[in-house]
Amino acid sequence: MSINRRSRYSPAWYSSTREEFLKASTEDIADKLNGRAGDENLDIESAQRDEWRNSVDLLQKNLGERIPLLRQALIAPGCEAIQDVILEFDFHRRGLRMDCLLLGHGILFVIEFKRSKIQRADRDQVVNYAVNLLEFHKVTQEWCNQNGAIVVPILALTEGNSTNKLKWGGLLGHSWPSLAHKPLECDSRNLQEALHIGLQNRRTSVTVEIDDWLGSTFRPSSSILDATLSLYGNHDVVAIQEHAAPKEAIEASVNEIRCRIDEELNQGHYHIVFLSGAPGAGKTLVGLDIAMRGSSAKSAVFVTGNTPLVDVLHEALGKSYYEQSKTAKVWIPKGYCRSDSKFIAKNANFKIVKAHHFLGQRNIPHKQEDGRVLIFDEAQRTYEKDFVVIRTKLPDHEANLILKAQESAFPQGGSVVVALVGHQQAIGPAERGIVAWLEAADSRGWSFSISDVTLSLSELHDREKWATHLSRRPLQNGHLHQSMRYYRNAKAEDWVAAVLDGDVTKANSCSEELVKNCNTILLTRCLNDARKWARSRTIGGQRSGLIASGQGRRLAAEGLFVGLKPDIAAWMLAPSSDIQSSNALETVQNQYQIQGLEIDFPIVCWDADLRRDGGDWTAYKLHGSDWRKDKRLDVAKNGYRVLLTRARQGMVIFVPQGDTSGEDVTRNIEFYDGVWKFLKECGAQDLKV
Repeated sequence: MSINRRSRYSPAWYSSTREEFLKASTEDIADKLNGRAGDENLDIESAQRDEWRNSVDLLQKNLGERIPLLRQALIAPGCEAIQDVILEFDFHRRGLRMDCLLLGHGILFVIEFKRSKIQRADRDQVVNYAVNLLEFHKVTQEWCNQNGAIVVPILALTEGNSTNKLKWGGLLGHSWPSLAHKPLECDSRNLQEALHIGLQNRRTSVTVEIDDWLGSTFRPSSSILDATLSLYGNHDVVAIQEHAAPKEAIEASVNEIRCRIDEELNQGHYHIVFLSGAPGAGKTLVGLDIAMRGSSAKSAVFVTGNTPLVDVLHEALGKSYYEQSKTAKVWIPKGYCRSDSKFIAKNANFKIVKAHHFLGQRNIPHKQEDGRVLIFDEAQRTYEKDFVVIRTKLPDHEANLILKAQESAFPQGGSVVVALVGHQQAIGPAERGIVAWLEAADSRGWSFSISDVTLSLSELHDREKWATHLSRRPLQNGHLHQSMRYYRNAKAEDWVAAVLDGDVTKANSCSEELVKNCNTILLTRCLNDARKWARSRTIGGQRSGLIASGQGRRLAAEGLFVGLKPDIAAWMLAPSSDIQSSNALETVQNQYQIQGLEIDFPIVCWDADLRRDGGDWTAYKLHGSDWRKDKRLDVAKNGYRVLLTRARQGMVIFVPQGDTSGEDVTRNIEFYDGVWKFLKECGAQDLKV
């Protein structure tokens, strides 16, 4: 379906014919880009605005000139062969925004503007943009594969002079036969020449309509799909320890959900399958398995609002390829040259997607081709209507928007959403939990599969209504009970639950079993002792790390800055010798960054944002230079629940001493002493190093 290129929902921030572009003033074009940036809720820095203006001036100057008559005799006419100009193209699904695209007769130019120097990373960037269009943009694929069009990446300096001689290096050949071998590098003096070189080497003059191009669906090529599934099959993203019970439960869950997906799609139904579980029980693993293997792999997409998890999985997939490529048996994706495998390793991640990238085009009236099976991780975190996301109010409950988007994308043949729901893991405001999906299914006429155990979860009210609902289908393996993280003894999860519920008796009972199995929960007031403990136990590829509540801002006095948000992929995957690594024990991740991830030996740093008052837990937030009570106690407790359930093998809790001088009221020693004493009462034992 075509879309109006001037619609605010167009993926192009600015688009016009070449003639319209040449007639428009720089101010008009900059204003349109400004307005669209406002629609997208992005702030435009003055430096970026200046670069846009320089880019516009440069393009207007070069596109306005005619190619000599001699050239016209050899190939198609001069610059008239360039039909349309697109600035700031937002390829939502890939999370990319491209400076400039020129559509011409049998050619697509992908232009990136740089200030005064071109580096290797810039060359990789513009080639990566071109590869993404060839691998994932349906109209570009068909234009090139069926009609012989070519894609030419260009790097253009807006200041200074390019030192590289403009020279056509031919087409790449085996991997992408429609892609220029190398980017053309130019400056303000010779962009016209770069365009001329590309036009001179076209193989066809077949055109494509700009509305069709902008309205193109996202469609991964069969080669990139095969490469992605193969790469995932060889990776070691999730280290599963030998533990028969949880692995057996995961396999049973995967098999039943796959069967349910096939049944519902064969009947053309719209259906939701719910899978719930405790932290670390393997919900994400089930979702990834469904997305990457079996009958639904080609149509499934794993979508999550847990951005750090996506970053880590993408980095791990690429890292897995590079590690394998150093061995004698090198994985070379089918259909690609070995020399191009690094681009495939980088781009073969489209099935694991950040939610805002996947859903960012839900208001654009065109159909999506993949994602008929949508695995939605951390589904309990979908937001309520009017909640502000990136400074825009949601027009409806987010679960409703997602189901509506699936109906629009797949008006025939149905769709299945697999909702992976964490038990007691709501850690942010306006998160509606599992009821959001049930109400969305009810209001939009979707059927759903849910287990009795999931229906009995404490956060779900009006259970009888959903248990007896006419659209409900029972599920036998829809809840994962046992944690895979603390794989030697699941009592660690029970201990955390008892502590946060204030149940000292139950916590002590769990603690006794943990001690018997050498899984004692340790407690210290000395951060250096905690670091010594973690370093002494972390060997080989194991991970240790500092984690803390996002509200624990007074941990700054201990050198722990919870708002820093270090790069999560490097933190989780870099070797111990790298200062970015979690094993360096220098930077701290909060619950929003670490949710869905796990480490062997975490140091959980406890601040005064959750403390004991009058025999109960009370939540606080720091306002200015003092603490104020936080009404969302459940969110605060769930935040610490996430932190306390990240461990695979062992955990130490660090509770600061506070300010012994009494001068800093935000670090009153009573705040911390109360937490320390309660954890001791619950069976945590002193760390001895």
